[in-house]
Amino acid sequence: MNKVKLLILVIISLLILNIVALTFIFTRKPIMHGAAGEGPKQIIIDRLHFDESQQKKYSELVEDHRAKSRELNKNSRDLHNKLYELLKENLINKIEADSLILVIADNQKAIDNLNLDHFQKIKSICKTNQMEFYNKLVDDLTHLFSPSPPKK
Repeated sequence: MNKVKLLILVIISLLILNIVALTFIFTRKPIMHGAAGEGPKQIIIDRLHFDESQQKKYSELVEDHRAKSRELNKNSRDLHNKLYELLKENLINKIEADSLILVIADNQKAIDNLNLDHFQKIKSICKTNQMEFYNKLVDDLTHLFSPSPPKK
């Protein structure tokens, strides 16, 4: 298999993967496990047993994280809109589509790095006796902040 065919195969695979991922994301609603009406902020405060000083530091982290997340999520929506606008053309410009897909992938990488950094900062707030709670929280992250299962 020559390099061009391999590149085309990789690009097509990435496109399909992105479409599947977006379909999954946009058709499911996130759930937060905790008491009714609790958001992720309160869940983390409760699960980690943060004192008032820790809660203040954590609130500052949350505000910074929310602002950066909003920007990255807006970028994601805008990039996907540009990608889907290409569907209106008679013949999709594959080079333009592939370029947009790469930018979308970079944006998703930035989102994941932002989230990883956010939880590292949360860890730095924890006291030694809270590390067990933090590790349990990490074990549950995908369940706490993942979309809900499909309705039957």
